[in-house]
Amino acid sequence: MPYGDIAHNFLKAMSDKFAERPEGTKTKFYVYGGIAQKGGMRKREFIEDAKKIVETRTSGTPGYNPDVGMPQGQRYLMPYMMNHTDIMVNADDLHWINNAAMQQCWDDMKRGIVLGLDDAHGLLEARLGKEVTPDTISHYMEVLNHALPGGAVIQEHMVETKPMLVNDSYAKIFTGDDDLADAVDRRFLLDINKEFAAGWEKPGEQADQLKEAIGKKIWQILWMPTVVGRMTDGGTMFRWVGMQV
Repeated sequence: MPYGDIAHNFLKAMSDKFAERPEGTKTKFYVYGGIAQKGGMRKREFIEDAKKIVETRTSGTPGYNPDVGMPQGQRYLMPYMMNHTDIMVNADDLHWINNAAMQQCWDDMKRGIVLGLDDAHGLLEARLGKEVTPDTISHYMEVLNHALPGGAVIQEHMVETKPMLVNDSYAKIFTGDDDLADAVDRRFLLDINKEFAAGWEKPGEQADQLKEAIGKKIWQILWMPTVVGRMTDGGTMFRWVGMQV
């Protein structure tokens, strides 16, 4: 390409694309207003929060302040749409430090334990000659929901946990047997028919598949207090459920 061919050279292409002239030294094309944009709402909140934090510090040690950074150009601060939803969120909301839902998801994975009841019921019936009925199961679940958050069953002035600090700790059961599910106290039932009412070809198809896989077995889902997972290790989580169950 001839250097002097102004009709095809790079500067001509840039001149056609942008309003600024090649000899210019300033442009507004990439100036979108920084955090003053509508999408900079969270950044502005951060600045105000940081000012309040500094005011509470005796020595006035500074905190968050984007002015000390080095801007590398600008772009639109656009919100994101969450997959498979119509929910729009700011980018900062997707950082796990800022997102309570992400934190609780991780907490739930650590604090949730699923245990079967059939072996225990078999021992009670075969070794001790005790009958297991929907009423005895419901009574056990009532005791468990007292003990699991940290309440004492053998009460002799034992140290217990403050209920409001462990209010997310509870236990429920689920089974593939609809007749048994109907006979158990509804307060302790994780109803598969209700939780999985959707289907690919007909309503309730998901529930039917789950119930077929579970059969007549009874399972309990136990949620340890979130604070246990945040303050201790995984071993303590298993010891916690072991002491209560």
